[in-house]
Amino acid sequence: MVSMGWLPDITYPLSVDTIGKMLALGQQVQVHCHAYGCGHSGRLNLVQLARKVGLDYPCMEGDLKKHVYCPRCREAGREQSIGFICTPLDAPHSEWPLEREIWRQNVGRRAGTV
Repeated sequence: MVSMGWLPDITYPLSVDTIGKMLALGQQVQVHCHAYGCGHSGRLNLVQLARKVGLDYPCMEGDLKKHVYCPRCREAGREQSIGFICTPLDAPHSEWPLEREIWRQNVGRRAGTV
């Protein structure tokens, strides 16, 4: 059993069924609009959603659809058709702050220069 402070405990066999467990495992949710002619996509802010609904809120598709919409389709008055993809966090968001700061300092420098 792993505990990460305010995040829920991770128990095995593993069942990722809440927003808190997704955060504890370092996962992200990408949202895609499947409406014809739209194709809008973005990343769901799980921390913001957890503050709104709680860490124990289910993270299944039907539960998340209650809180997510496509702004382009909503503005145009089109029917909402949203899908979710769950993936591990990708860099640089998943790196530790020190590694990220080192990377930012090295951006733009040529190889071999100090």
